[in-house]
Amino acid sequence: MAIALFPLLDGETIGSNIARYGEFMGAETTLPLRRRLFGYACKPDTRLPSGVKHLAEQARDYWNLDVAAIIRGNTEFYYATATVPVKQRESMFSDMLKQPASRCLRRSASGWTGERVIKFRYCEDCLMEWREKGIPPHWLVDHQLPGVYVCPVHSSMLKVAKRSSPENMTDPTVTALKRGDDERVLVRASSSEQGAIEDVAKLSAEYRIAKGNLPSTTTYRELLRAAGFVWPTGRVDIRAFTASILDYFGPGYCQSAGLNLQKWNTWLRNISDERKSEEPSHPFMFIVAESLLNRRCASPGSFMPDSDMNHRAVSLEDIDGDSYKKMSAWLCNGILHRNNDAWKEYLIDESGWKLVCSCGISYKALRTSCHGSVLLTVTGYGERYHSLIAMRFANNFQVDHASQGCFSVNPRLLRWARVSGFSENRGLSMDAIKHLRDRWCSIVRSARPDKRITSSYRVDSKLYRTLYQYDRDWISEFNRVNRTRPMCSQRIIEGSVDSASR
Repeated sequence: MAIALFPLLDGETIGSNIARYGEFMGAETTLPLRRRLFGYACKPDTRLPSGVKHLAEQARDYWNLDVAAIIRGNTEFYYATATVPVKQRESMFSDMLKQPASRCLRRSASGWTGERVIKFRYCEDCLMEWREKGIPPHWLVDHQLPGVYVCPVHSSMLKVAKRSSPENMTDPTVTALKRGDDERVLVRASSSEQGAIEDVAKLSAEYRIAKGNLPSTTTYRELLRAAGFVWPTGRVDIRAFTASILDYFGPGYCQSAGLNLQKWNTWLRNISDERKSEEPSHPFMFIVAESLLNRRCASPGSFMPDSDMNHRAVSLEDIDGDSYKKMSAWLCNGILHRNNDAWKEYLIDESGWKLVCSCGISYKALRTSCHGSVLLTVTGYGERYHSLIAMRFANNFQVDHASQGCFSVNPRLLRWARVSGFSENRGLSMDAIKHLRDRWCSIVRSARPDKRITSSYRVDSKLYRTLYQYDRDWISEFNRVNRTRPMCSQRIIEGSVDSASR
């Protein structure tokens, strides 16, 4: 005889349905009901249970669903098996229909570790909509998937239930766990970051019901190449990719979802190695990467995703006099910046100002003090810089610009930039450079003779670094001539400080 249950709602977890009926019956625990439904002692937190065929038979008069409909609509089976081969998925599907051969410990087909938000999540807008339609509150499968912190239907940040069911002895309902002081999963996410997180939620929901298939590993390799993450040698720029992930989703999301550098290193190695194309990985990694790569490939002209969706563009003519004067004093430090380049865009969003130079570099302007000083942080590179990647001139285009200030360059690029008419010494005038040279000569002249350059560097390392940045050829030659030599080879060299003092 079929067991009485409430109708299974669209997208509702099986545990939520069992919990609602158990609460209605006043049961202290749902374990006996679960044993009758599944035919074995299935724990409440089992996300992919066995015995689904037995469950469908026991609930046929109230659910009127076959096993395929239950697995597709009310479990995460197709999400969890999105990266496994078809034959393995069919074998796992068959195993879910049967009774477990031994004690069932499987809770998901491909477990995700490191996520900090492990309690039940719900959407206030969903609850309000259900209340208006007379639908009881329930847990949705889509809201409990790894890294899903935004409702894919209402685009609102989910809340996490602070309460938990004690000792996994019963299936909890939404009304039992929900509290007035429950907080959103991510409180400080910006609008652009929330948009990226929402994209992950929507993709996860589609793969959960098998609406589509994950792109093949070959497609991911092509996307990585099209997005500018692959060097001409074929190697993936791991630092660039992980920095873009952090910038696109925000550090709060990456920490909460358990996305770390080690996982991305492993995932990128598996993707870039064609021999590992069939190796299963967790679908969450693929979905996060798909979201970023699609955004980057849809945003040509920048090496960073154009994820600021709610900014307000202001023409330079509309800027007031004081702001324009301050902005004109700010210098673009792009290595390909020409003398006739100037600020061409001025964008405002909730996080501050965004400036775009005609040379192609985008900056975020952050006020660092009450006196009005402003820090310009590089956020993207435009078309003029694209060829540098192909020529292998520049390194680390995608390092954390907040700490680095600009990408690092090698001497080949500096020499090429000078020959091509670009300037890298705009920050200092010749008078200023001459003054720095005189200071360095004075320090070296008074330094201890056995370690001239080393001791001079210790006296004023900042001066040394400044000259090395703006007058590298001169200081390299000067230090070479004035470097301390072994006693047997010491001689007076023309141009040295010793010859200058004689």
